[in-house]
Amino acid sequence: RLVDHLGCSAHTVTQIPNEEEGLIGEDVPLKLVHPNGVVGGGGGTGNSSPSSPIGRKSPNFEMVKSAKDRSRTFQVFLVLYVIFLAPLLYALFNELTDLPTEGPAIIPMSPSSMGLFGWMVTCLILYASLRVALSYFGWKQNKKTPSQHKEDLLRIARLSTSVGVIGRLANRVVMGDGFMFLAMIFYFTWFFTIIFEVSKSLNITLTADCFFNPFTMFVTSITVTVIAGVLGLHCLFASQDSDLFEYLGFLGLCALFHLALLFGPGNAHVHVHHWYWAWAMTHICVFDSKTSQIAQAMFCGAYIHGVALFGVEKCFYNNAEEDADDGIATS
Repeated sequence: RLVDHLGCSAHTVTQIPNEEEGLIGEDVPLKLVHPNGVVGGGGGTGNSSPSSPIGRKSPNFEMVKSAKDRSRTFQVFLVLYVIFLAPLLYALFNELTDLPTEGPAIIPMSPSSMGLFGWMVTCLILYASLRVALSYFGWKQNKKTPSQHKEDLLRIARLSTSVGVIGRLANRVVMGDGFMFLAMIFYFTWFFTIIFEVSKSLNITLTADCFFNPFTMFVTSITVTVIAGVLGLHCLFASQDSDLFEYLGFLGLCALFHLALLFGPGNAHVHVHHWYWAWAMTHICVFDSKTSQIAQAMFCGAYIHGVALFGVEKCFYNNAEEDADDGIATS
């Protein structure tokens, strides 16, 4: 009946895939192409009528297909995320199992001007290359006017200076393996970009609704566990050099400040964008150790990705509607 409906013989009907394809697992209907140019399928184009069986799918089919696509997307995301974390997990395991009697020292805060310059140049190169590359591939990023670019670059300069000084990154750049450290920042930035694009449909965001998203809860639990391991190792390092009180005092002050903002007077919709939590975490990786080095490079990658592609977005809104994020993001 389908062939009769199109008015052609069985051997003249060809199926070709639609051109509108997503990166992973999106529902892409087929088009039926008649040799004379009649097209059916997809959204009811060509001579197909609303009552035609061409391009029609039951709601149950759509729900099952969507669930399968999200499951497949999550599987790919999970594999990529494990690969992303693998260098850090390897370093963390090695340093926990072979903990020296005298742990690595905290890197001095007094910044190297050359190191700070190299870090700033790295941020600028990644900012520009990410914008150009993702525009070419058509991947997700916010459009920016020239004034928005200038404002974001000004804010990035302030934020990156904080990482360079308080996070000791400027001094890490001029250490023996400083060029390798900058190369790791490039690697983790681009790897995070791929993971972010793959996971768009999973809507992994740190908002009040995250507790109802199993993907968000699963990924967050893994991330928090890894961060807890890094913090625990850093506390061991600090205790070996009699710097535990100073290090815990810094962490406690930061935690107290954020808790006061979250639970203080006044209602606000909270969206912790990935640029912010990654930027904040760079400040705890201040030891001259492989785990601290890799963790800081990893956090820098997520931070640079966020500010370059979406801007220095705020975390507090009057309500959910004001939140400019369209809900397809990873935070």
